[in-house]
Amino acid sequence: MITKNKIKELSKLSQKKFRKEFGKVVIEGERLIDNLILNKIAIIEIYINSEYKHNFEKYLHLPHFYLTYEQISKITSTKHPPTVAALIETKNKIIHSKKKLIFLDGISEPGNLGTIFRTASAFNIDGIILSPDCCEIFNPKVIRSSLGAVFTIPSKIQNHSWLEMQKSTIISTALSNSIPMEKFVLPSCDTILVFGSEANGISQEILSISDHIIKVTIGENMESLNVAVASGIVLHYFLFS
Repeated sequence: MITKNKIKELSKLSQKKFRKEFGKVVIEGERLIDNLILNKIAIIEIYINSEYKHNFEKYLHLPHFYLTYEQISKITSTKHPPTVAALIETKNKIIHSKKKLIFLDGISEPGNLGTIFRTASAFNIDGIILSPDCCEIFNPKVIRSSLGAVFTIPSKIQNHSWLEMQKSTIISTALSNSIPMEKFVLPSCDTILVFGSEANGISQEILSISDHIIKVTIGENMESLNVAVASGIVLHYFLFS
Protein backbone atom coordinates (compact mmCIF):
# COMPACT_ATOMS: atom_id res chain seq x y z
CA MET A 1 0.00 0.00 0.00
CA ILE A 2 1.36 3.41 -0.97
CA THR A 3 0.76 6.28 1.45
CA LYS A 4 -0.61 9.76 0.75
CA ASN A 5 2.68 11.21 1.96
CA LYS A 6 4.60 9.05 -0.54
CA ILE A 7 2.34 10.25 -3.37
CA LYS A 8 2.92 13.84 -2.26
CA GLU A 9 6.70 13.38 -2.27
CA LEU A 10 6.66 11.75 -5.71
CA SER A 11 4.44 14.49 -7.16
CA LYS A 12 7.05 17.07 -6.14
CA LEU A 13 9.47 15.51 -8.62
CA SER A 14 7.56 17.15 -11.47
CA GLN A 15 9.42 20.31 -10.43
CA LYS A 16 13.07 20.88 -11.30
CA LYS A 17 14.05 22.15 -7.84
CA PHE A 18 12.85 18.96 -6.16
CA ARG A 19 14.45 16.70 -8.79
CA LYS A 20 17.71 18.46 -8.01
CA GLU A 21 17.17 18.33 -4.24
CA PHE A 22 16.26 14.63 -4.07
CA GLY A 23 18.29 13.44 -7.08
CA LYS A 24 15.37 11.43 -8.44
CA VAL A 25 12.75 11.59 -11.20
CA VAL A 26 9.60 9.68 -12.15
CA ILE A 27 9.75 8.22 -15.66
CA GLU A 28 6.67 7.11 -17.57
CA GLY A 29 5.71 4.21 -19.78
CA GLU A 30 6.58 0.57 -20.39
CA ARG A 31 8.78 1.18 -23.43
CA LEU A 32 10.99 3.66 -21.59
CA ILE A 33 11.28 1.45 -18.51
CA ASP A 34 12.14 -1.60 -20.64
CA ASN A 35 14.84 0.35 -22.48
CA LEU A 36 16.45 1.44 -19.21
CA ILE A 37 16.38 -2.11 -17.84
CA LEU A 38 17.96 -3.31 -21.11
CA ASN A 39 20.74 -0.74 -20.58
CA LYS A 40 21.18 -1.85 -16.93
CA ILE A 41 19.99 1.43 -15.44
CA ALA A 42 18.84 0.80 -11.86
CA ILE A 43 15.11 1.12 -11.18
CA ILE A 44 14.37 2.21 -7.60
CA GLU A 45 10.63 1.45 -7.64
CA ILE A 46 7.85 0.61 -10.08
CA TYR A 47 4.34 2.14 -9.93
CA ILE A 48 1.60 0.11 -11.63
CA ASN A 49 -1.98 1.18 -12.31
CA SER A 50 -3.88 -1.48 -10.35
CA GLU A 51 -6.38 -1.91 -13.20
CA TYR A 52 -3.55 -3.28 -15.37
CA LYS A 53 -1.51 -5.18 -12.79
CA HIS A 54 -1.64 -8.45 -14.72
CA ASN A 55 0.08 -6.75 -17.68
CA PHE A 56 3.27 -6.06 -15.75
CA GLU A 57 4.21 -9.28 -13.99
CA LYS A 58 7.69 -8.93 -15.53
CA TYR A 59 8.37 -6.09 -13.07
CA LEU A 60 7.33 -7.92 -9.91
CA HIS A 61 10.94 -8.82 -9.05
CA LEU A 62 11.49 -5.09 -8.48
CA PRO A 63 10.12 -3.05 -5.55
CA HIS A 64 6.64 -2.08 -6.74
CA PHE A 65 3.37 -0.44 -5.71
CA TYR A 66 -0.13 -0.68 -7.15
CA LEU A 67 -1.75 2.76 -7.63
CA THR A 68 -5.20 3.96 -8.58
CA TYR A 69 -5.68 6.02 -11.74
CA GLU A 70 -5.93 9.16 -9.60
CA GLN A 71 -2.71 8.38 -7.74
CA ILE A 72 -0.67 7.67 -10.85
CA SER A 73 -2.06 10.88 -12.39
CA LYS A 74 -0.60 12.86 -9.50
CA ILE A 75 2.94 11.53 -9.86
CA THR A 76 3.19 11.73 -13.66
CA SER A 77 3.14 14.69 -16.04
CA THR A 78 1.64 13.52 -19.32
CA LYS A 79 -1.91 14.48 -20.35
CA HIS A 80 -2.98 10.84 -20.37
CA PRO A 81 -1.34 9.08 -17.40
CA PRO A 82 0.60 5.91 -18.23
CA THR A 83 -0.32 2.48 -16.86
CA VAL A 84 3.17 2.10 -15.41
CA ALA A 85 5.86 4.47 -14.13
CA ALA A 86 9.16 4.16 -12.27
CA LEU A 87 11.50 6.06 -9.98
CA ILE A 88 15.08 6.63 -11.19
CA GLU A 89 18.13 8.44 -9.82
CA THR A 90 19.12 11.57 -11.79
CA LYS A 91 22.73 10.58 -12.23
CA ASN A 92 24.99 11.69 -15.09
CA LYS A 93 27.33 9.08 -16.53
CA ILE A 94 30.99 10.19 -16.54
CA ILE A 95 32.65 10.97 -19.88
CA HIS A 96 35.70 8.73 -20.28
CA SER A 97 36.51 9.15 -23.98
CA LYS A 98 36.87 12.40 -25.95
CA LYS A 99 37.07 10.82 -29.39
CA LYS A 100 33.60 11.96 -30.47
CA LEU A 101 31.87 14.61 -28.38
CA ILE A 102 28.94 17.00 -28.89
CA PHE A 103 28.72 20.47 -27.35
CA LEU A 104 25.22 21.96 -27.15
CA ASP A 105 24.97 25.73 -26.91
CA GLY A 106 21.71 26.97 -25.44
CA ILE A 107 19.36 24.16 -26.49
CA SER A 108 16.32 25.09 -24.40
CA GLU A 109 13.49 23.13 -26.09
CA PRO A 110 13.03 19.79 -24.27
CA GLY A 111 11.94 17.84 -27.35
CA ASN A 112 14.99 18.93 -29.32
CA LEU A 113 17.37 18.18 -26.48
CA GLY A 114 15.93 14.72 -25.91
CA THR A 115 16.03 13.90 -29.62
CA ILE A 116 19.69 14.91 -29.84
CA PHE A 117 20.52 12.58 -26.93
CA ARG A 118 18.63 9.75 -28.61
CA THR A 119 20.42 10.34 -31.92
CA ALA A 120 23.80 10.57 -30.17
CA SER A 121 23.12 7.19 -28.56
CA ALA A 122 22.24 5.67 -31.94
CA PHE A 123 25.56 6.88 -33.40
CA ASN A 124 27.73 5.91 -30.40
CA ILE A 125 28.79 9.43 -29.42
CA ASP A 126 31.16 9.35 -26.42
CA GLY A 127 29.51 12.19 -24.54
CA ILE A 128 27.49 15.40 -24.64
CA ILE A 129 28.56 18.70 -23.07
CA LEU A 130 25.78 21.18 -22.33
CA SER A 131 26.14 24.91 -21.81
CA PRO A 132 24.56 26.11 -18.53
CA ASP A 133 21.60 27.67 -20.39
CA CYS A 134 20.51 24.36 -21.93
CA CYS A 135 17.31 22.71 -20.73
CA GLU A 136 17.67 20.34 -17.76
CA ILE A 137 18.31 16.84 -19.12
CA PHE A 138 16.13 15.22 -16.44
CA ASN A 139 13.07 17.22 -17.44
CA PRO A 140 10.41 14.51 -18.06
CA LYS A 141 9.85 15.77 -21.62
CA VAL A 142 13.57 15.44 -22.37
CA ILE A 143 13.64 11.94 -20.88
CA ARG A 144 10.65 10.80 -22.98
CA SER A 145 11.96 12.22 -26.25
CA SER A 146 15.40 10.74 -25.57
CA LEU A 147 13.87 7.30 -24.85
CA GLY A 148 16.04 7.26 -21.74
CA ALA A 149 19.30 8.14 -23.51
CA VAL A 150 19.93 10.91 -20.95
CA PHE A 151 20.70 8.08 -18.50
CA THR A 152 23.00 6.16 -20.87
CA ILE A 153 24.97 8.85 -22.75
CA PRO A 154 27.72 10.42 -20.59
CA SER A 155 27.14 14.15 -20.11
CA LYS A 156 28.13 17.19 -18.09
CA ILE A 157 27.53 20.94 -17.95
CA GLN A 158 30.38 23.28 -18.91
CA ASN A 159 30.54 26.91 -19.98
CA HIS A 160 32.06 28.19 -23.20
CA SER A 161 35.54 28.58 -21.72
CA TRP A 162 35.73 24.78 -21.36
CA LEU A 163 35.95 24.51 -25.15
CA GLU A 164 39.02 26.76 -25.30
CA MET A 165 40.93 24.36 -23.06
CA GLN A 166 40.28 21.30 -25.24
CA LYS A 167 42.87 19.85 -27.62
CA SER A 168 40.11 18.38 -29.79
CA THR A 169 39.20 19.86 -33.17
CA ILE A 170 36.12 22.06 -32.76
CA ILE A 171 33.61 21.85 -35.60
CA SER A 172 30.67 24.23 -35.34
CA THR A 173 27.50 24.30 -37.41
CA ALA A 174 26.19 27.61 -38.76
CA LEU A 175 24.53 28.96 -41.89
CA SER A 176 26.85 31.96 -42.35
CA ASN A 177 30.57 31.93 -43.14
CA SER A 178 30.55 28.15 -43.37
CA ILE A 179 31.35 25.46 -45.90
CA PRO A 180 28.91 22.76 -47.08
CA MET A 181 29.18 19.62 -45.01
CA GLU A 182 29.64 17.42 -48.08
CA LYS A 183 32.83 19.33 -49.00
CA PHE A 184 34.35 18.86 -45.56
CA VAL A 185 36.51 15.91 -44.55
CA LEU A 186 36.22 14.97 -40.91
CA PRO A 187 39.68 14.85 -39.29
CA SER A 188 40.84 11.62 -37.68
CA CYS A 189 41.74 13.32 -34.40
CA ASP A 190 39.40 13.87 -31.43
CA THR A 191 36.50 16.10 -32.44
CA ILE A 192 33.79 18.17 -30.80
CA LEU A 193 30.70 18.92 -32.90
CA VAL A 194 28.89 22.07 -31.76
CA PHE A 195 25.18 22.70 -32.27
CA GLY A 196 23.29 25.83 -31.25
CA SER A 197 19.67 26.77 -30.70
CA GLU A 198 17.41 27.62 -33.62
CA ALA A 199 16.61 31.01 -32.12
CA ASN A 200 20.14 32.23 -31.46
CA GLY A 201 22.50 29.79 -33.15
CA ILE A 202 26.00 29.27 -31.79
CA SER A 203 27.49 32.15 -29.82
CA GLN A 204 30.09 34.32 -31.48
CA GLU A 205 32.46 33.38 -28.68
CA ILE A 206 32.38 29.74 -29.74
CA LEU A 207 32.46 30.49 -33.46
CA SER A 208 35.62 32.55 -32.96
CA ILE A 209 37.50 29.58 -31.47
CA SER A 210 36.12 26.97 -33.87
CA ASP A 211 38.61 25.21 -36.15
CA HIS A 212 35.94 24.65 -38.80
CA ILE A 213 32.40 25.91 -39.45
CA ILE A 214 30.12 23.76 -41.60
CA LYS A 215 26.49 23.73 -42.70
CA VAL A 216 23.87 21.32 -43.99
CA THR A 217 22.96 22.27 -47.55
CA ILE A 218 19.20 22.79 -47.96
CA GLY A 219 16.91 24.12 -50.65
CA GLU A 220 15.78 27.73 -50.96
CA ASN A 221 12.23 26.94 -49.83
CA MET A 222 13.24 26.80 -46.16
CA GLU A 223 15.38 29.14 -44.10
CA SER A 224 16.79 26.56 -41.70
CA LEU A 225 16.40 23.10 -40.17
CA ASN A 226 15.28 22.09 -36.71
CA VAL A 227 18.45 21.62 -34.64
CA ALA A 228 17.57 18.04 -33.72
CA VAL A 229 17.10 17.17 -37.40
CA ALA A 230 20.30 18.97 -38.41
CA SER A 231 22.34 17.18 -35.76
CA GLY A 232 21.05 13.82 -36.98
CA ILE A 233 22.03 14.62 -40.57
CA VAL A 234 25.52 15.76 -39.54
CA LEU A 235 26.16 12.74 -37.34
CA HIS A 236 24.97 10.30 -39.99
CA TYR A 237 27.09 11.97 -42.66
CA PHE A 238 30.29 11.90 -40.63
CA LEU A 239 29.86 8.34 -39.45
CA PHE A 240 28.71 6.74 -42.70
CA SER A 241 30.07 8.86 -45.57
